[in-house]
Amino acid sequence: MGTYYRHTRTEKANVPYSFQCEQCGKESGPLTAVIIGPEATYNSNFKTLSPDREEKLCREAHGKLVRKLQETHRDAVEKKIFSTDFKDQCPFCQQPQSWAVSGLKKKMYGNPSVCLILGGFIALIALVCHYSGDMEYVTLPMAAGIFALGVVAALGSLAWNVIKIRQKTRKTASGAQRLPVIEWDAVRNLLNEQ
Repeated sequence: MGTYYRHTRTEKANVPYSFQCEQCGKESGPLTAVIIGPEATYNSNFKTLSPDREEKLCREAHGKLVRKLQETHRDAVEKKIFSTDFKDQCPFCQQPQSWAVSGLKKKMYGNPSVCLILGGFIALIALVCHYSGDMEYVTLPMAAGIFALGVVAALGSLAWNVIKIRQKTRKTASGAQRLPVIEWDAVRNLLNEQ
């Protein structure tokens, strides 16, 4: 059996921002959000990549960063949804800001969806194994139990996300909402790429 190597590349961009605290009213000073693009991967039989393959992998990582940065920009400018990469804790009073709730709400269904899909996929594999006759010990109740675990994990994850959102909403309810000032010009070259 041969071995293969998993080659990965990621790129990141620093986006300067600041905000005036909704609780104490002080300016946060210059802060930096680090936007990390999704990982680009390539599986190979070789430990090192050819220069051509390396270049393709780096281009793929760069493209993924550009797409994520453009989505983050579009969400912030058009929808007033701020990524959780923009930390909202005041450096002086340590209080969260109300504008950060939008980023939590956007990510609310991410982990529950993964749990549900994974549970369904594994249950489907168990059903196929049961009906193909390859594995007698895989029973229908076992497949149903696997799916039920996926549902329970999804509901638990969703409940946890709702609790986090409610807690942050309660903590930030007393202040007047002030949006962060994000210096998009620092990454304008990436935002303008096609």
